[in-house]
Amino acid sequence: MVPTVTYLDSQSIAEKRSALLERAHMTLDVIRAKGATYQLDPDEQAILRALNELDFLEGDA
Repeated sequence: MVPTVTYLDSQSIAEKRSALLERAHMTLDVIRAKGATYQLDPDEQAILRALNELDFLEGDA
């Protein structure tokens, strides 16, 4: 099995970030604040983790 590598440009990262925040029904600041105080449900925690991964890929981590 050959691994697949997906490259994301800044626009793709922004689109994914927007879709994740829409799915969470929160702003980035709110989801980060709730995450810092352990107030996220498992789905929201997964969204926050995905947002953090996008930040890393974009170089903002």
